[in-house]
Amino acid sequence: MLSAYAIVSVVTVLGYLASATVVTTIAKPLLMPLLAAFLISASPRPFTRMVRIVLAALAFSWVGDVALLAKDLSDVEWLFLVGLGAFFVAQVLYIVAFAPVIRASSPPRPPYWALGYVLYGAVIVGFAGPDLGELLLPVAVYAVAICTMGIVAAGVNTYTALGAGLFIISDSLIVLGFDVTDILTLAENVQRFLVMGTYTLAQGLLVVGVVVAQRGIWREAPEPAAT
Repeated sequence: MLSAYAIVSVVTVLGYLASATVVTTIAKPLLMPLLAAFLISASPRPFTRMVRIVLAALAFSWVGDVALLAKDLSDVEWLFLVGLGAFFVAQVLYIVAFAPVIRASSPPRPPYWALGYVLYGAVIVGFAGPDLGELLLPVAVYAVAICTMGIVAAGVNTYTALGAGLFIISDSLIVLGFDVTDILTLAENVQRFLVMGTYTLAQGLLVVGVVVAQRGIWREAPEPAAT
């Protein structure tokens, strides 16, 4: 199932690079369901708390994907806020899913370098602020959520740390959409290619990290008492 996600991810990313609207319209909504199916298939029953919450995060990510896709197709601006709100909930859910792992670690904290996300988020929002207009507040609130997710995910394992970092990079490219094309002389299709490439890899790594983390939890789970 993970290979199916990888294939559809490549199709989606290349579709954006080629500006193939039909391809991206069909492929993008399949991404999160395929990733959720992989997580379900890789997780023993009953599902742990982490798996259940991450499945909810993937569901809200799917809502965000569809809303932003619809915004691109219709140019209805309020759909961007729907997508942003859905991804905000997804980030909060990731935080809730990963936080107990951090608390259970010794010492109970993420790596110090992850705190750099606070500065990074402030710089990105501050740089893009003049072009965001009325979107500045919701984007700033979202930045707090995803940077917090990055800090927490960095303390789970390498996969979640890399996934969170790529997620932050992907969203940075969206926030900088008004400026990044001029600064880096990128065509719009190349920018979207980079956004989707980092996003699909980020979500995949986060879910693989969850599978790895869960296996560690299962190995450490005490055997049931004999009756």
